[in-house]
Amino acid sequence: MILLLRDDGTYLARSQRQEEVLGRKVPADRQVMLSAAAAVQGSYGPVTGPDGIQRMYAWSRVHDYPILVSTGLDSQAVRDPLNKAIEQSLWRNGLGTALIFLGAVLTAWLAFLRWREEDQRLQSEQRFVRLSQEVPGGLFQYGLDAQGDGVLLFSNPGFYAVHCIDATVSHGDLQALVRRVHPDDVPGLRASIAQAIEGRKAWVHKYRVGCPDGGVRWLHGHAQPQLEQDGSLLWHGYILDVTQDEALQNALRQSEERLRLTIGAVRDGLWQWDCEKDTVVWDARCYEIVGRPDQSLGALGLSGFVEQLHPADRARVCARLEQHLAEGEPFRVEMRLRQQDGGWRWVESRGEVTLRDAQGRALRMLGMHSDIQERVDQTHLVSALLDRGSALVLVASHERQMVYANQRAAEYFGLDPHRPPEPLSFRVMHGSQESFERFGPLYQRLKTDGVVRAEWELRGSDGDLCWFDMQGTLLDPSDPEGNVIWTLFDVDARHRAEAELAQTRLRMEAVIDRFPSGILVSDSRGQTILAANDMLVSMLDVPLPVLELVGQNLQRLVDHLPAAVAVVFNADAQGSGGPDGEPGRMLYALPSGRHLEVDRWPLRKDQRELGWCWVFHDVTDYKQRESQLEALATSDPLTGARNRRAFLAQMDMKLERLRLGMGRSFALIMLDVDHFKRVNDTYGHAVGDEVLKHLVVAVTKELRKEDMLGRLGGEEFAVLLAGLDQDVALKRAESLRQTVERLRVEVPGQAPIRFTVSLGVCVVAHSDVSVALCLERADAAMYHAKRHGRNRVTCWSPSLSELDAA
Repeated sequence: MILLLRDDGTYLARSQRQEEVLGRKVPADRQVMLSAAAAVQGSYGPVTGPDGIQRMYAWSRVHDYPILVSTGLDSQAVRDPLNKAIEQSLWRNGLGTALIFLGAVLTAWLAFLRWREEDQRLQSEQRFVRLSQEVPGGLFQYGLDAQGDGVLLFSNPGFYAVHCIDATVSHGDLQALVRRVHPDDVPGLRASIAQAIEGRKAWVHKYRVGCPDGGVRWLHGHAQPQLEQDGSLLWHGYILDVTQDEALQNALRQSEERLRLTIGAVRDGLWQWDCEKDTVVWDARCYEIVGRPDQSLGALGLSGFVEQLHPADRARVCARLEQHLAEGEPFRVEMRLRQQDGGWRWVESRGEVTLRDAQGRALRMLGMHSDIQERVDQTHLVSALLDRGSALVLVASHERQMVYANQRAAEYFGLDPHRPPEPLSFRVMHGSQESFERFGPLYQRLKTDGVVRAEWELRGSDGDLCWFDMQGTLLDPSDPEGNVIWTLFDVDARHRAEAELAQTRLRMEAVIDRFPSGILVSDSRGQTILAANDMLVSMLDVPLPVLELVGQNLQRLVDHLPAAVAVVFNADAQGSGGPDGEPGRMLYALPSGRHLEVDRWPLRKDQRELGWCWVFHDVTDYKQRESQLEALATSDPLTGARNRRAFLAQMDMKLERLRLGMGRSFALIMLDVDHFKRVNDTYGHAVGDEVLKHLVVAVTKELRKEDMLGRLGGEEFAVLLAGLDQDVALKRAESLRQTVERLRVEVPGQAPIRFTVSLGVCVVAHSDVSVALCLERADAAMYHAKRHGRNRVTCWSPSLSELDAA
């Protein structure tokens, strides 16, 4: 409602019910606007009008006029939308508050879940860290950064510990790790990592690291790649300390090498019997034992092998073999084999079936032949000495029962010398029971002393008593209750025994003097020379007679020996003790060019060290023949240069070393005589051969020790120049060309022959894949030289073929 009033409150106009209020004034309860004469505008209400509507009024004075304008608004009409808006706002606020509360609760729940997940992750990490600390070796995670450089994303303390690095100082420092790696293993380690990254595959490598204390560790690393969500790769792996494994493997290799050397030192022969094919195969040593180095027997069957046995040994050997094949009894038999000269040689054969079929039948048998001729001879010699010596030898049990008597004792005491004695008490040899009982305490002394000596009266088969010098010794010193060896000497015949002993010594000296090899015998300490022969003095060029050496300190002989041979006698031979080691065979080269093979053997008897024996064999002729055969196998018979097979083998070896980074680059020169066919056609092949010989001599003089010349065929030769680049190789090739150009080959009755060569040069790099490719390139360069005038040097390049085609 709008009102227009005078300043005294009289209505001038009204928007509603105007006719009812004209000429009247506003009610007294609304004259608040009149009472405020100074106010320009204002409001009042709410006021209920005659129409019963409650209104809010606002008024304002009209400037410069005595008029007021008042406006009334229906309170309910104005407030209802506002109340509805407020009510709706309250509902929306309540709903929003509820949603906010639910969001807060959800957020708190999610935060709790995240906290629990993070706590579990931290606990897992802590457990992983503790576990990684207990794992032997080290764990790591490796990746690449944005620049493509390697980054160590994770590593446990054990990772640094196995690399001998303080993790607190060098954590994540790859360069510190590289500095610990053995210099020889760094290239291989880098290459293996690069291959794993490039191939996106697992990394496996073994390398060494140096420790601050100077030690070296072997480490074995392994890592598997894992593709991340962003497309990058991470390698998760471990490092293990395998030093002990490497030491065990090295010890195994050394053990295998010692076994190989032992077999070589023992010089046993190996044989194999293929039971299915009935083929007996001997190695070279088996043939050598029977004096057939030419292996003239060829392939043998079992029957052929039996025919080589001594007739008296065949049945015994076959029976022992059958027992081994059928029952698995050890096959070890001593037998005699026929030698090439018709004689017989004692051999000990040992073998075992190494392969059987499902039915247990033998398919293959392996074994060894040992030359025991010397041992058998010694046994026969010992037997001869026991049976033919002046001593009576008896072996008695601790119960004083006779178990052995040598021939002399058997004859004296009336025993059968051809079969072991029946159990017989020593009582029958004593003159009385009282003598037998007095002899008993000597056995008690044997238990404590191991040896006893006494002179005693014993009865012979003729009933006469004779005094004997008796010495008793335990057969096994470690068994006091074991058998006793009694040695009896007729006291009356003592001088005859000493004379016989002296004669035996003379015979041994005669054997040593006439022995075809040099022999030296020393005492057990290796200090005093006991025996030597003239062959030793002559072989070693010693300026002393044998008589001046015997009885002297071994050092006197060592002082006159070349250094290469003096080591044979060991540093202990100079006075600090006896020689060390076991029997062995060694080869030495003398400054004079001769080669000596030296056998060293300990002299032992019943666990007693008697001395040492060195046997010197002059094997110069053998080594020369060996060298000659090697030269024939690798040299061209006409020119003396390396043949094609030897040259290509050497070149292949150099190329392989170059590919492995173990050698330097080298140059290959193909050299071909120009118009050589014209020389053969004009002067004949004999003159052509002389031309090739002169060529080889001239070229060889221009080469260094590490260079190599080979004849590949006809007039075509090849030269390997070690460690040269292209420029130097071209200069050397030009020098060779000029050298050949100056050659003159004299021909009887004709003018000297002059000839030239064309040379093709190819520098071999580590990327070259084969010998054939290098030869092809050098050959192409050489033919390029021939096609462009001959007598010139051409170096191969990739554009060479294109130039030839143009």
